[in-house]
Amino acid sequence: MEIKRLFQRDSALVVRLFREAGMEIDRVNERFFQEDNILLVAKKDGEPAGFLYAHLLEMPHSTRPKLFLYSIDVFPQFQQQGIGIALIEELKRIGVSKNCSEIFVLTNENNTAANRLYQRTGGVRENPDDVMYVYPL
Repeated sequence: MEIKRLFQRDSALVVRLFREAGMEIDRVNERFFQEDNILLVAKKDGEPAGFLYAHLLEMPHSTRPKLFLYSIDVFPQFQQQGIGIALIEELKRIGVSKNCSEIFVLTNENNTAANRLYQRTGGVRENPDDVMYVYPL
């Protein structure tokens, strides 16, 4: 298995990944590919198996940033093969190299696969009553 960080030059692969995950994508947002945004792909036997993307967040009260794991997708034919674990472990390595204080991720209580993955990779649920609000713009 290979984990690779993607950049703007990898646009064709980015489009393929998001389409494989069932998401609409017309073209790649070139502004995403700056230092504070991270897109990782996992390949197994040369084939894309899954990906994640995350954002480095600077804090006004700390010199150590946090990493927000926004999304992780492992394609159905590659699930239960350690792909998600490998992606998160690489993100943890990047977080350490960028002196981050933590990685955080949001999920739903009923997403058992995600909860299991985050627990297996050392994630700690801090508050059982967290609630997320969205402001559509």
